[in-house]
Amino acid sequence: MSKGIDLSKMPFVYWSPVTTMSYLQRRIIVYSIMYYRYNESCVSDRYYDTISKQLCGLQKQYPEQFKRTEYYYAMYDFDGTTGFDIPSRLTKSDLDRLTRIASAVLRLWQEDGGKML
Repeated sequence: MSKGIDLSKMPFVYWSPVTTMSYLQRRIIVYSIMYYRYNESCVSDRYYDTISKQLCGLQKQYPEQFKRTEYYYAMYDFDGTTGFDIPSRLTKSDLDRLTRIASAVLRLWQEDGGKML
């Protein structure tokens, strides 16, 4: 079973709930772009599901802080079941930036032998 991200370790223990949720949102969006735009994934479905559940748990635990996250406008109704429509909800500048990140992660993952998390 995938453990997801250990939020009890550094640097996460020093981050606010808003920062932690924004970080998880960014990862989920990057993985969604990789999967739905490039038909590739550097993480297993189990890992994606685990970090999605982590985010959803934090959203429920900190509903007011969730509204202040970086990508709330695109993920306000995210429930962890899918990420296919998230990229289409992003602003052009966020989509461009996160697509560049997804491309870089994909390239590094492929250069590293394509081992999934």
